[in-house]
Amino acid sequence: MNLRAIDLNLLSVFDAVMTEGNITRAAEKIGMSQPAMSLAISRFRHIANDELFERTGRGLRPTPRAMQMALPVRRALDLVIQALEEATEFDIATSERKFNLALGDYGDLILLPKLIQTLQEHNSRIRLNTVSASKIDLKKEMHFGTIDLHLWVTRTEDEQLCFQQAGSIKEVCVVRNDHPTVKSTLSMKQYAALKHLIFKLPADYGPSFIDRRLWENGLRREHFLTVHTFLNVPQVLCSTDLVCSMPTQIAEEFARIYPLKIIKSPIKFDLPVFFSWHKNNDNDPAHVWLRNYLMDLQKDI
Repeated sequence: MNLRAIDLNLLSVFDAVMTEGNITRAAEKIGMSQPAMSLAISRFRHIANDELFERTGRGLRPTPRAMQMALPVRRALDLVIQALEEATEFDIATSERKFNLALGDYGDLILLPKLIQTLQEHNSRIRLNTVSASKIDLKKEMHFGTIDLHLWVTRTEDEQLCFQQAGSIKEVCVVRNDHPTVKSTLSMKQYAALKHLIFKLPADYGPSFIDRRLWENGLRREHFLTVHTFLNVPQVLCSTDLVCSMPTQIAEEFARIYPLKIIKSPIKFDLPVFFSWHKNNDNDPAHVWLRNYLMDLQKDI
């Protein structure tokens, strides 16, 4: 296909309609009149040799061909925006970048709300997409640019990836306020005797650091319930006698909203946290701002 014969503005039109699912809203989003938008879609249908969108009672429904094209077109637009922004200083208020973030439960609960608040304060047009890193090939996705920044408790080892430690996380114990046996302190023996709600880290194999420390002291704990996300943990703790060890910042957030109390953990250790990104983004002004903002935020917590 000869690119000279294609008006690349049609990619923006297609992307807007895919995002909004409505011609009128898409036209408003990119500053076009509705007739001009309809004409542009018609031209793009001819180029793609497909209807692209079908009218339904709930708006426009993309065809299988449109669904297949959506992600590559979005990536192409992001690359163009990134290339243009790299030649200028980053401006949070005018940038139209999209960032794909794999921050895990910790980052999504603690860092993401503060990032969103900052973007809103600047009326920023930056878009965010959170990605779960538990079911994907992280290195592959970072190589292809579908994940821009990753937060984890271990370094992502790869010669094409950069990483930087952004502080560490301490853990505490959390139980419901009216727990029948847990008061204001916990010995290691008391801690081991409780029924435990365990958060299982993705790709984490073998016994945890907590279990190893207990074994070293001749103790074992009962893994009564294992979960893979913190999102349902506070509701479970509020209605049971389980105890859960979790990062201090998450515990404080839960205790602010739910009737839960925080107890100092009898097992002391720190979890280092690392940000990882692809070398292609190392000197990109927008990416530099993003990771410096999140790193400073994490260090200040």
